Amino acid sequence: MNKKLSVVLICVCAIVLAISGFKVISYFGENSRAENVYEDIRPPGMSEDAAISASQYEDLLPYYEKLRDQNGHFVGWLSIPGTNVNYPVMQTKQEPEYYLYRDFHQKDAPSGSLFVSELSDVERPSDNVIIYGHRMKTGAMFGNFGKLLEPEYLAEHDLVIFDTFANRNEYQIWCLFTEAVDTGSTNEFKYYNYSDFQGEIDFANFLSQAKSYANIVNPDVSPKYGDKILLLSTCEYSHDNGRLVAVCVRTSPESEEDE
Repeated sequence: MNKKLSVVLICVCAIVLAISGFKVISYFGENSRAENVYEDIRPPGMSEDAAISASQYEDLLPYYEKLRDQNGHFVGWLSIPGTNVNYPVMQTKQEPEYYLYRDFHQKDAPSGSLFVSELSDVERPSDNVIIYGHRMKTGAMFGNFGKLLEPEYLAEHDLVIFDTFANRNEYQIWCLFTEAVDTGSTNEFKYYNYSDFQGEIDFANFLSQAKSYANIVNPDVSPKYGDKILLLSTCEYSHDNGRLVAVCVRTSPESEEDE
């Protein structure tokens, strides 16, 4: 009986390992195919880990327009030089999470696409623009955001570039914070509800909350009223329904208040 039981257990373990192996291979295979989609549409001359220089923005606009002709949901291109973040950004205000599990061509993809909150205006832009993306185990999308919690890494990778059809917007990462969302708590920092700040007090309150939750703050950045904010939001796993958010402050072009 013991021998038969051992054989059964070995067979069960073998089956479990085979299924697990298949799932792992499928997961990385699907993600590899998804990344190939973005590799194929990346603007000519734009490498995976470095953005085109600001002087070449005008040259890129015709290419961006071609991408918009392919998919009218395309609103811009996000890159963090020196990292793998180099992707198109989508927006569907009527169905905000449409690209949660769809690629640029609207095909099913586990990594989805980077997409903008329905509350955000990327062209004007609104005072606060929010871009969501998955934190993939492969490192795709915002998968390597955890590295930004290391001071030395953040210091070398705090530049964020968001090209839209209106401007090349350059930002610096001011801080990263973690937060559990949809908790029902009155103390929850509902950063995802901010679009335009209702005056200086509202702006100061937003900054105060972000800093109170911050895991790391960039000492080289000092936000001030009138600055445009970009939030990059992804999953965080130390909380139930947790989020890791990078708060970025626009440095170029200057805000109207500074002109």
